[in-house]
Amino acid sequence: MATTQLNPAQLNVLSLMAYIDTEQEQQELQDILLQFYRKKTDRLLLQFQKEHGITQDTLEEWANEHVRTPYGNR
Repeated sequence: MATTQLNPAQLNVLSLMAYIDTEQEQQELQDILLQFYRKKTDRLLLQFQKEHGITQDTLEEWANEHVRTPYGNR
């Protein structure tokens, strides 16, 4: 089985875990990390939308599109 080398950020998070004493603290840290990644994802999505000219109107059009798959003519 191959081993995985931890990067400095992962090692830092692991060292901080030593200070977690309760399940509630563990949940709080997990919530903070999830919030961090939600914000990061939102920023990347907005950047992608700007780069590709996707507006709110475009998203609404896509949401209301009825794309049918032709099953009869294979």
